[in-house]
Formats: sequence, C-alpha cells, structure tokens
Amino acid sequence: MLALAALTLKKTITLIALVGPFSMIPIFLSSVRGLDYSGKARFALTIGVSVTAALFIATFLGMPLLGLLGVSLGAMQVGGGIIVLLLAIAMVLGKETDFKGSSDIETKTGPRQTAVVPLAVPLLAGPAAFSYVMANSAWDSIPDLFHVVVPIMAAGLSCWLTFRIASHPGSTIHQSKLDLIERVGGFILAAMAVEMMATGLRSLFPLLTPR
Repeated sequence: MLALAALTLKKTITLIALVGPFSMIPIFLSSVRGLDYSGKARFALTIGVSVTAALFIATFLGMPLLGLLGVSLGAMQVGGGIIVLLLAIAMVLGKETDFKGSSDIETKTGPRQTAVVPLAVPLLAGPAAFSYVMANSAWDSIPDLFHVVVPIMAAGLSCWLTFRIASHPGSTIHQSKLDLIERVGGFILAAMAVEMMATGLRSLFPLLTPR
C-alpha cells in the first residue's frame, strides 16, 4: 500500500510539473481580460476539465493506437523521457513558454472558444504530458488504476485551482516567485526524465538490467 501511495505521489508531482499551470498564468490572465470574476472562474473550470479529458484520452487510447503502429512501451518511455528532459532544461533556463510554443491566444472568437486550443491543448496538456501518461498507462489490476487515474485528476485540479486563484481580484502573483517554482521544478523533472529513459532502455535492451 505504501509503495502504491509513493508511486502515485511521484507520478502526480511529475505530471503537474509537465503540465505546468504556473507558467501559463500570464497567458490565462491575458485570455480572460475583460471578463468579470465569475466568467474567469468558469473559464478556469473549463480549462481544468479540458486538460483532464485530454490526458485521459491519451492514457487509455494512446498506447493501443501506437501499438497498431508497432511502437513498444519501452520506445515510448525513451521517447517521452527525451521530451520531458528537453522541457526540464527549458524550465531551468526559463524558456518553458517558448518550448511549449505558446502564441497569442487572444482571438476574435473570445476566451471561451480558446479553452481547448491552444491554452488547454497543447500548452498545458502538450507532447511532454501526453508522452508521460502514455508511457505510464500500463495496469494489471484494479488497484493499479489508482496510480494511473489519480495523477491525471490531480493535474486537472491543479490547473483549475491555479487559474481560479489567479483570477481572484485580490490575488497578487509576482513573476519572481513563478520563476523560482519553474526552475526548482525543472531540476526535479530532469531527474525523473532520466529515470524514465532508463526504464525504457532496460525494457528495450534486457542486457542492461542488473543480474
């Protein structure tokens, strides 16, 4: 039970770092400019739900589709680890927004229509997050679903809470604090990315497994 809880916590922290709602706060605030607090709160909820749904789709449908293409779980872990490592490096260098390819999301359609594209997908639930959940989607029993489902729910909840708090009229968020969180998270994420690649390499090359 403790092992399951530790694995769930580890995957939850990693996925939240990959989604990176803190770094998207400026873009969120830009997209809801002109809305009242209730409108901002609804938009935050829409983003949280959209991120959760996108990650669930990638988790339960991603690997079967890749299996049809002949892509193994080990290959997905190595490839996903590389993407995660690149994101971690970008976070440490303060270039996460550039890595995710963010763009001006203020369009004539208004903020309600931009909830899924591009803010929720692919800026929040992007290639790194998709790769991670797909590479860690294997489960053999009902209890195993706990460490598959909970991190995704936590990631969506973190997006909703982060943007809900950011949209509050009395909230003051300093860029320096966001930068510190981003860089510390980048260091932790880099270590997890290396471990993810190592697991994939051992799966692809069994000779690398210690005897």
